[in-house]
Amino acid sequence: MKKIFFSFGIIALIISCQSPEKGHETETTQSSPDTTSTLSPEARLKNIGTELKILKSELAADGKYNCCVNPACDWCALKEGECLCHDNLLAKKSICPDCGLGWHNGQGVVEGVKVGQVKWDITHQHPAGGHKH
Repeated sequence: MKKIFFSFGIIALIISCQSPEKGHETETTQSSPDTTSTLSPEARLKNIGTELKILKSELAADGKYNCCVNPACDWCALKEGECLCHDNLLAKKSICPDCGLGWHNGQGVVEGVKVGQVKWDITHQHPAGGHKH
């Protein structure tokens, strides 16, 4: 037990010594550990869902989220920070698993594309030879 308390004490000391200098505050999110610990899991999930919707809207406004399903996928926001699935679909390239499942469930929004033409699998790979999932 003493070892555990000692470790937490060192961690707390290190964190307190690394606080930002005046005028150089770090960016914080709405969900700090102090506030999330008082929320129920359901409330925390609702907050995450709301933040994800806001993020996707901001990315879309910046031209970085062009999804091919409605509602827009979460995969690309969480894994890539952008969604190129609409463009990939038109180029007959693979789309993310979330979009693929959306197409399978009838949520595709690209006119002229039929479900049988959609390429997707769980090992989605980026067209430029990027990383695999």
